Amino acid sequence: MPAPEPNRPARRRTQSAAAVLGFGLVLALVLAATLFAVAAADRSNRLEAAESQNLALASGAERLVWLQLRNLERAMLGISNDAQRVAVAAPEHLPQLMTQFFAGVSQRQRELESLELTDAQGIAVSGGRGEPGLAGWPDRRVAQPHVQSMYVGPLVRHRGQWLLPLALPMTDGRWIVARLRTSELQKLILHLDADRARLIQLAGSDGLLVADSRGERYVGEPDDTIVPTQVEPQLTEGDDDDVRDGITRLTVSGKVPDYPLHVDVAIARDRVLAPWWRLVGAGVALYLLYLAGLVYLVRVVQRNARANAQMVQRLTEAADNLRRAQQLGRTGTWLADRNGTLLWSEPVSDLLGLPEGQSAATIDEFYRIVHPEDRERLSTHFAHAWRTGEPYSLDYRIVRGDNGQVRWMSARGATTHDADGTVEMAGTVVDVTDSTEARLALEETERQFRLLFERNPLPFWVFDIQTLRFVEVNDAALRQYGYSREEFLAMTIYDIRPEEHRHEVERDLEQHRPGERDDVRLWVHRRKDGRLLEVRVHATDIDLRGRPSRLVLVEDVTDRMAQQRELAYRASHDMTSGLLNADALARRVDAMSHATCRIASVQLRGLELIEDSLGREAGHDTLRVMATRIARLGERFGVAGHVRSDEFALAVCPVEHWDEALECLLQELERPIPGEDTLHRLESWIGVTELRTGEGHATQAIANAGLAAHVARTEHRPLVVFEPGMARHATDRLRLAGRIHRAIDAEEFELHFQILWDVAYSRPAGVETLIRWPQRGGGYLPPAQFIGLCEDTGLIVPLGRWALREAAAAQRLLERAGFPGLPVAVNVSLMQFLDGDIAHDIESVLREYDLPRGALHIELTESVLMTRPEQALETLRRLQANGVCLSLDDFGTGFSSMSYLKQLPLDAIKIDQSFVRDVHRDERSASICQALLALGHGLGLKVVGEGVETQAQYEWLAMHGCNQVQGFGIHRPAPLAQAIEQLRQMREWVDGPWPAERSEADRV
Repeated sequence: MPAPEPNRPARRRTQSAAAVLGFGLVLALVLAATLFAVAAADRSNRLEAAESQNLALASGAERLVWLQLRNLERAMLGISNDAQRVAVAAPEHLPQLMTQFFAGVSQRQRELESLELTDAQGIAVSGGRGEPGLAGWPDRRVAQPHVQSMYVGPLVRHRGQWLLPLALPMTDGRWIVARLRTSELQKLILHLDADRARLIQLAGSDGLLVADSRGERYVGEPDDTIVPTQVEPQLTEGDDDDVRDGITRLTVSGKVPDYPLHVDVAIARDRVLAPWWRLVGAGVALYLLYLAGLVYLVRVVQRNARANAQMVQRLTEAADNLRRAQQLGRTGTWLADRNGTLLWSEPVSDLLGLPEGQSAATIDEFYRIVHPEDRERLSTHFAHAWRTGEPYSLDYRIVRGDNGQVRWMSARGATTHDADGTVEMAGTVVDVTDSTEARLALEETERQFRLLFERNPLPFWVFDIQTLRFVEVNDAALRQYGYSREEFLAMTIYDIRPEEHRHEVERDLEQHRPGERDDVRLWVHRRKDGRLLEVRVHATDIDLRGRPSRLVLVEDVTDRMAQQRELAYRASHDMTSGLLNADALARRVDAMSHATCRIASVQLRGLELIEDSLGREAGHDTLRVMATRIARLGERFGVAGHVRSDEFALAVCPVEHWDEALECLLQELERPIPGEDTLHRLESWIGVTELRTGEGHATQAIANAGLAAHVARTEHRPLVVFEPGMARHATDRLRLAGRIHRAIDAEEFELHFQILWDVAYSRPAGVETLIRWPQRGGGYLPPAQFIGLCEDTGLIVPLGRWALREAAAAQRLLERAGFPGLPVAVNVSLMQFLDGDIAHDIESVLREYDLPRGALHIELTESVLMTRPEQALETLRRLQANGVCLSLDDFGTGFSSMSYLKQLPLDAIKIDQSFVRDVHRDERSASICQALLALGHGLGLKVVGEGVETQAQYEWLAMHGCNQVQGFGIHRPAPLAQAIEQLRQMREWVDGPWPAERSEADRV
């Protein structure tokens, strides 16, 4: 008997679930077999691959060890030949000579601990400890490839290190014995095992390890593997696995050709199979996942079947409820025939305000309760529906018959046929007063909004939130963006944004929450012509025609933002180079996330020369090129800034990139800068300091780096690292500069004078002025401590003017003291040429003191001439025309150009004392002095030797034609009164500064 109807869905559910389960189990068996086959094949392949790799690595190790020993054998063979030749040539000196020779070879061949010459019993002949066990080496019992083959002895330990003895027989019965450091073989082994995955061992015939990839601590331990009998590497006999130190490994062994050593290469079996176990785990996980999915699928099939049955039941109940709801609803129905008679249901009478029970009326009676303004429209639509048979739908107003209230009705209808075939019109009527009034109010609101929207001077638009298309747009937006209305309404909001800002729009839309008020935002928009606008956007959510939309007001702030950016840029950047200024750079460095930064300050010199020579714009162009180079380094390694006019700063974060950044910085500084017609080279000095970021000390760190750069510039060093003592030194220099300034004003400085001696005429040739600064506590501050500071601070200019005036006054005093025509020499620094008008200063002194021609000598250094050669040449010619004699000081120590030297109006050159000091005993110094003397005389110049202290120096210079000399051996600098007294004594020096009868005290 068939089952009842309600049980059929349950039976179908059971059959469906069983079919799915059966198919899934069959597929599970197939999947299990496949996974097992894959795992077995993968395991076999991995073991074979590991074995192949071991064989290749063992062959490479054998070859490297053989090459190392073969090279040593060849070297020892060469040494043997040399030793045999020595034995033939000088047999009595053989031990001594070979000891020295072996010591030299050992120093060059660092892999050899020692090298000795022994007799056949291993007793040292050339010195050393010998090799007593040489005769009993196991290797000597094996036939060798040739007579003078190298033998390898058993591993020994000497002074904490393992050594491998090597011996080579000589034809006369002696042996060359060398001891190879096993550390060299250890390096070979370590280089082979790049990933440290394998165990590589080198062992000797005595069964001890010579090298081990695990470390040198295993050298000297017994080797557990079987010694191979052939060169080609092969798996160890017995089992493929080799157990060492508790680890099962696959091991390959091979013998080193020609030598009693063998190589073992092993890899842990667990390491080889580790990926295979992961594969097995993944397969098991996949299989379990499949089983779980099968169980889940069966349960889903059962659950869906139950859900479908419940859905059918709910639909049935819903249909019943809908039918009841239609019966209980107050929607009225009506019926009209062609005779003009209307019939309606009871709710219609209540809606129209007619007496209860009235359910029929003529069409004319119904029109009388219709609002007068809607009667004609209603009559026309009703007649059209009767005539055409089309559906009838219309909203109209009625005036209730009971209270005169105006209500909105919505009538719907269509023509039908009754059972007799008579044509009728039936429909419904609903009171829609509330919704209609709300709609009309909304339409009025929309009219007012559109008036405000269209005539607003600011761009307005509305876009659909779902499609992002523009729905409405006002005239102001059309004018500002350049599109027509049709073009605007065909676009989305993405079309007015640059492509690179698309992700910002997407993120803004994702983060937006409906109903929330948006903050005022700044966006970048794009006009039709491509020009970008910066706008301030005000947006709010609205509902437009039933769809969620957004109303957007746009304010163009392009000019305002450009002004703000310009002000911000000027406040944080140097306008010439475009880099961050010092304050902005400090803020940027303090905000960095790295723990430490290293700051390099670069000071440049040469920009002023370019500006003075080629114009200000050329100097700025050069500065910009250098700024661009440093800016690229800042983008690559951290951040860069322009601290002062000739100083840049580079912050390298993190400090791990410092070496590369410094190398790149030095390369950029050394690279010449192309100008309009030439290449410019700027001198540079670098100061370096380190900073821990986040502590707010970047400003001080930048200042410290600048101070270190200043120290580098002062000390003529390319790079200086900041030290705390530099700050104190800078403070001391600042105080010293103040003291110098006050000392110049108070005329505390003194001039001392050193006498120059004319070698040919054996008489004084002049005096040179030297500045001295007496101190209150007695003594003098050395010039080296204040002259350089004066040049750095520019105080050398007023100090030099004072020295000129004092020298001129001293010349007049010398003339009155009985030394007419004796010239006075004054040193002029580079700063006096660069920052002062040296020619005008000297001319003023000549006029004031009425000095004759040749009474004043000016001494210049090569730096003065080479910094601005054209300006220097013009100034020197001007001075020579005024009767001033010119000397080139410290000649030979600078980098002067011969092309300029031949043009300079010089009278003399002075050989630096560094060449004179050893001229009588050093051939190089003598050659340089001879060349300088020949050069000076060839140019028609006098040559003055500086720093003469001994008679030997004086006699050498006199013999080689030096015109004048000066130095402590002639006269020590002294005040003018003492110098005049010394000049009077020199009148008696007929035979020169070193006559035999004059004492040392007289010379001093």
